[in-house]
Amino acid sequence: MKVKSHSAVLNGALMVAKALIVAISVVMVFVTLMQVVFRYVIAAPLPWSEELARYCFVWIVFLGGAVGLSRGIHLGVDLFVNALPAPLRRGLDAVTSALIAGFAATVIYASLPVLNMNMFQRSPALGLQMSYIYAAIPISMTLILLISVERVLNYLFSKHEQEA
Repeated sequence: MKVKSHSAVLNGALMVAKALIVAISVVMVFVTLMQVVFRYVIAAPLPWSEELARYCFVWIVFLGGAVGLSRGIHLGVDLFVNALPAPLRRGLDAVTSALIAGFAATVIYASLPVLNMNMFQRSPALGLQMSYIYAAIPISMTLILLISVERVLNYLFSKHEQEA
């Protein structure tokens, strides 16, 4: 699938997501390095480091999924899709984007009660509200929904381009 540029608002949101991925990755690497040093050099392991690294990884994965979709870099088997004529391929891309949008909307709807249920639950080592961790789901799925809806609208309202 050929990826076009996004709207200014979506570009801004994706830039924030990319910056967060970098920042969270730095935190995760630093905390993991600290854990190794404290465990094997100082012999006093940090009880909270593994938990923080895990929660950082959750955010990286979910935000990375949205960024990956925006760049069109998710793995896919496109042998048969590439064999289709351009108009059918374009239509299939539109249907695929619509299905992704529907999935993202369903996950957003299903994740909101989870946030409410976990508002008062705390993580064992850090004492963080678990809703902060689970917020990665609706936030990333909102980005995925916006990307997919924008693609569907582009397929519907843009001129049909000749693909090489």
